[in-house]
Amino acid sequence: MATVFYDKAAVEVTHNGVTEQLLATDCSLNFSNTQQALYMIGAKGSLGQFPSAARVGDLSFSFLTTITGEHFGHVGNLINTVASGIKNNVTNGAETSGVTVKFAGVSGLGFLTSYSLGVASNSISSSSAAFTFYGSGTQLPVSGRLTGVAGQLLNTGSLITGIAHGRYTNLNNLATTISSASDGTEKGTVFSADYSLSLQYNPVYKIGQEFPFTCFYTNAQESVDIAEDVFNSGLSFKESSQDLVMTVSGLGGSSGMEIGMSGAQQVGTSMQAGLDDIVRTQKTLTTAY
Repeated sequence: MATVFYDKAAVEVTHNGVTEQLLATDCSLNFSNTQQALYMIGAKGSLGQFPSAARVGDLSFSFLTTITGEHFGHVGNLINTVASGIKNNVTNGAETSGVTVKFAGVSGLGFLTSYSLGVASNSISSSSAAFTFYGSGTQLPVSGRLTGVAGQLLNTGSLITGIAHGRYTNLNNLATTISSASDGTEKGTVFSADYSLSLQYNPVYKIGQEFPFTCFYTNAQESVDIAEDVFNSGLSFKESSQDLVMTVSGLGGSSGMEIGMSGAQQVGTSMQAGLDDIVRTQKTLTTAY
């Protein structure tokens, strides 16, 4: 069995010719091979197991939220840029392109299925991403060992300067504004935010081919949970919504990475009180694409 140390398992992502190394803290890969047993009257036991669905692989990893560089006109890491581009692609029948992920000597072309990050006061921000590997043609979703990736050192000196931190992050544009005739207007102060995005695809298969020859992006769901000090619920039952932008900045107050939410609606609120602490409310905003 080959031995791969943590410093030789750098996670590298490539999309449309742009490559970036991420400060990943963990990475996992799983495969599923769905089989169905076939039985026949008059015969004891199964005649065998036959494929009932295509083989697929799932890859997920966590990484420190970095905002180094600019990709395709967007400041921030490549995962955030890819997520923004896919969710805002509203063209009917839009084909989506995959992301090549390399780590620990394996490589595969996958489609981003989920992306999340958390930001809190005076703490380092962390993110996570998950991909599904369908493969293409007759090639396996993940195959072979890499050359030039296993053992490649990270340029941590340049990456660490762009780690997102709650110290310089401005989340005021996520604050809930509540107004009433008797109480006036009350605007919440945001203490933390947890963002998540899930993406759905439709792989198209041809007869005689196990892996899809194309893949379509269908829809996406997005949510953010924010902690505020506004006590009223602020829930409204109406079709109107708001556009929000969460700006996540790096150490030293470097230019922020923006995460936009189009048509956000507040769908839930809760409140908790602790010993020797202010009362905080948790609000959930969601949107769909």
